[in-house]
Amino acid sequence: MDDIHEISRLSRLTAILTLLQSKRILTANNIAEKFGISKRTAYRDIKALEAAGIPIFAEDG
Repeated sequence: MDDIHEISRLSRLTAILTLLQSKRILTANNIAEKFGISKRTAYRDIKALEAAGIPIFAEDG
């Protein structure tokens, strides 16, 4: 991947983390709409945050 793509993803992950910290309930749809990404990409970003050791509690549905 190119550096610009990685920087934008890193910025988005940081913004998602900030958003998660400020809201009690946040859905993948909310994340997708806010950042102009697909719902699937939102799930991948959440998995990336979890892989980095950030505890994220989720419910199916």
